[in-house]
Amino acid sequence: MNEKINEKISVVTVFDREKRTVMPQKIKWQGRIYIIDKIGYHHKVKQGKKLLHIFSVSNNSLAFRLELDTETLFWRLDEVSDGLAS
Repeated sequence: MNEKINEKISVVTVFDREKRTVMPQKIKWQGRIYIIDKIGYHHKVKQGKKLLHIFSVSNNSLAFRLELDTETLFWRLDEVSDGLAS
């Protein structure tokens, strides 16, 4: 089931200089730490002058849609899914 969250979260990322990529490795949401096993996709979206980086990531039980705001450098958990139909 997909659930809209819209909460600021903490994210541990890795920057690869050679590949010029930033990838989330762990997220902390509601006091729990989730280790990211897979990056589904990454794309950029413009909202006015603001640039957002959107990441679809997952671990062994949940999928997350994350947004990185390049203006504030805040991460937001936009959506979480357990993969089950509602």
